[in-house]
Amino acid sequence: MKGRRDFFKELLGSVTKAAAEFAYEVSKATENLVRPPGSADEDTFTALCEKCGKCVENCKTGVLEKYKKLNPIILDTPFMNFDNNYCEQCYTCIENCPSGALKFENLKKYKYVAKILKDKCVAFKEMFCLTCYWSCLNIDKAITIRDRSYPEFHPEECKGCGRCINACPTEPKSITMVKVKNE
Repeated sequence: MKGRRDFFKELLGSVTKAAAEFAYEVSKATENLVRPPGSADEDTFTALCEKCGKCVENCKTGVLEKYKKLNPIILDTPFMNFDNNYCEQCYTCIENCPSGALKFENLKKYKYVAKILKDKCVAFKEMFCLTCYWSCLNIDKAITIRDRSYPEFHPEECKGCGRCINACPTEPKSITMVKVKNE
């Protein structure tokens, strides 16, 4: 037979778990974290990630960092911060992941592609800026120039490295990453 103490202990545990799950669902809708290469969908990734930090420690460019906002489910999980740098796609993060949260097979299933936010981009506000275009390794394929002034993004050619975001001079950035399923 359970006593009062056990009852309240279970109740507090249930409330804490529900609050954490609610915070996680809210953050999924608002955060748009760009996960390391080889991650699956967000729920699978967060379920598998052990928050060990080995992917962050072994990232050659320093684009990976641990999430530090107070959300118990995604706290200390890795994400790509393109303010720091871009991804060279060397995949040391996948090689050093002990939990299976990052897998080479997921590279065939999912990828990130850059998407321009025209309402924030200064090139669409009659200011000359082609920084994203000149930073792209897949120049004239992933990003082309329309009417000699406007960057145009082609997701089918994008490698998802984030060089364009890293180079973008606007704050907030005029480019975001979107995760898509490969076909």
